[in-house]
Amino acid sequence: MKSKLIIFTLIVFVFCAFKPNSNDNNYINVSNIDNSKVFDGYIKARSLTKLSFQTDGRISFLPHKKGDYVKKGEVLARLDGISYRVKKEKLNLNNEFNYNVIVASDNGYIEEIYKPVNSYVKKGQPVLSLYSNNKTEAEVLVVPEYINKINLKENGVLKYKNSNYEVKISNIIKNDDNYLLELELNGLYKELKEGTNIKVSLDLD
Repeated sequence: MKSKLIIFTLIVFVFCAFKPNSNDNNYINVSNIDNSKVFDGYIKARSLTKLSFQTDGRISFLPHKKGDYVKKGEVLARLDGISYRVKKEKLNLNNEFNYNVIVASDNGYIEEIYKPVNSYVKKGQPVLSLYSNNKTEAEVLVVPEYINKINLKENGVLKYKNSNYEVKISNIIKNDDNYLLELELNGLYKELKEGTNIKVSLDLD
């Protein structure tokens, strides 16, 4: 009888010692899962502008490289001054327009450089391209039963591969019987290519 009591006591001790702790950081609260919903979506196409000179010439100034952030109005490229002045006099170019410079049309990132410094380019030939949007945008499709349940004030989480990105809802568009939520990320994430399929977790009220 005494041995049975000892065995029972040991079983109770082991059970209590290894019982899961509800305060453990790995413990999943079921209510948290019920208050969110994962929606399918994709990365929107970025606004891309190809920039060129308005006359022929040799590039003498090209200070940036691919991926650099530039501000609207910043000079991105310039033609050789001497050859440009000769061409300007010969063709009687408008003095009110700078044909020998390329300036950034908007804030953004240089997507590609097509011609290196010291190379000769023709009028209208692309020299570089600029993402005129410094943010990544996405869209998710939402069925009517969820549109009024989504907490529009809370940021969501975009999931792609093993990474998470914070997103905020910027617009809602009626699309036939469903809705498109336009989402905005805080930066230009190059790993999120346009057309990439994504999943977005949004809080429900």
